[in-house]
Amino acid sequence: MVADDGRRYWCKSLNNFQSPRVPITEQIVGRLSALIAAPACEVALVRLDAISGWEIRAGTGRLVEPGWAHGSVAVEPVVETRTLDHRSDDDNRRRHGGIHALCDWLAGSDLQWLYGVAEDNAYYSHDHGFYLTGPDWTEASLQTARDTSFALSIPPTQLEQTELLRIATALDDLTRGAIDTELSKLPSSWPVADSELDAVAEFVDYRRGPVAARLRAVVA
Repeated sequence: MVADDGRRYWCKSLNNFQSPRVPITEQIVGRLSALIAAPACEVALVRLDAISGWEIRAGTGRLVEPGWAHGSVAVEPVVETRTLDHRSDDDNRRRHGGIHALCDWLAGSDLQWLYGVAEDNAYYSHDHGFYLTGPDWTEASLQTARDTSFALSIPPTQLEQTELLRIATALDDLTRGAIDTELSKLPSSWPVADSELDAVAEFVDYRRGPVAARLRAVVA
């Protein structure tokens, strides 16, 4: 959809076809990725009041509800992929390093990426609804997985080493306060408790050090 800022967004409402938790996770991952300058699509909150009552998908009978939705800035034209190819194109040696870091730090699952065919195949991370231990994550699932490595099985070969070190340093320097600030920007009307957001903050804050160490081990 086109928002009043003139930009196009892919949006996920709370009554999407996966889980009401998915837009929450999408928004969290997008905001936290920006803190370490990882190559994820920019996110924003988009109000759907103007199209309330429209059918989300033809023939389903499910209608757009008013209120805030997760918005991801559209990168066009793109190809969606589940492989990290084109490593020598654009600055993908740097971008792929950021993707490796993001997946491990924020417990990536059901991994999907975009590459911009008009940008020499530059890669973007997107569709993060299954991150943070899954689409219906809980405080318990975060606690259980906090020491688990979610490092990609895709070999981290030919990645830009200076970028891996930069991200490792960014993770080391990140503060709990900065994480809390981003989580506090979620709409108060969304179905996520303060205790759950605290659990997310604790999870990602705890994982900063181990993930930074794994990134430095790739360089070593």
